[in-house]
Amino acid sequence: MADEIRRLSDDLARDPSSLVFMPLADALRRAGQFDVALRVALRGLDRHPYVADAHDVLARIHADRGDLERAADEWEMALRLDPSHGQARLGLGFIDYRRGDFESAERRLSAATDSDGGVATALSHVRSALAARSGGSVPAGSPSHALLQPTSPPIPEFPAPDLSRARQLFSPVLDDTDQTALLVDGDGLVLAGSHVDATGSDVSEIVAAELAGVSGEAERAMRHLGLGAWTSLLVEADGAVIAMTPAPLGSLVVVAASRETPVGLVRLLLDRALTRARDWLARVA
Repeated sequence: MADEIRRLSDDLARDPSSLVFMPLADALRRAGQFDVALRVALRGLDRHPYVADAHDVLARIHADRGDLERAADEWEMALRLDPSHGQARLGLGFIDYRRGDFESAERRLSAATDSDGGVATALSHVRSALAARSGGSVPAGSPSHALLQPTSPPIPEFPAPDLSRARQLFSPVLDDTDQTALLVDGDGLVLAGSHVDATGSDVSEIVAAELAGVSGEAERAMRHLGLGAWTSLLVEADGAVIAMTPAPLGSLVVVAASRETPVGLVRLLLDRALTRARDWLARVA
């Protein structure tokens, strides 16, 4: 998955107007990188607002994030652009099912095309739910019967992101409340961690946006100076000590601590944070 994301990212960088943003956004979604996937999809739709498949990808991202209202809006848009869009009908059928509107789900799925058997399977589950609600029975040996049991949901759930866990990714390696760590992608989006300022406000997104492109600038500077690849950068400011290092997939790990924190400890925290970031990215990618 990581190789696929890297390849698609490179393709999009070479041609920002291409439709490769769709498979890239979907690959990021499947890797659990929902915030990045959302940004990629929205940027692509700015250029290609009338592509039904692009709205389908954005709908899937919203659904994985748990925002079924926005997912429904995007699938409705996909259907307006392409009334035969089977995946949009399947998605809307899923949402109707989640809302308990089995009749609407059946109507949508009955009108959907089915290229891989997914619609037929979903329709079978919906009709099983309708039969169960009306007091009917489903044959014990049928595939739908097993899916009616309490331990197995009738329609597969969209995976839900655990954003709180990502925010707490670096907590085990930080020693004090005045220490923070962030994992930032190349576009300046927060992937994990958090940064709280002196007032107690979470300024993670602001900090991440300011750090967009830092890795690229550092690489260019090292190349011009003939010093090889950069491995870390440490800044001692009036109010804090900040250290950063490149991480996989073009991301950046940033650690900040109070000005009184020994530089050696900050470097140690950076190494620990990088290790956790690598492990986490390997799992989600």
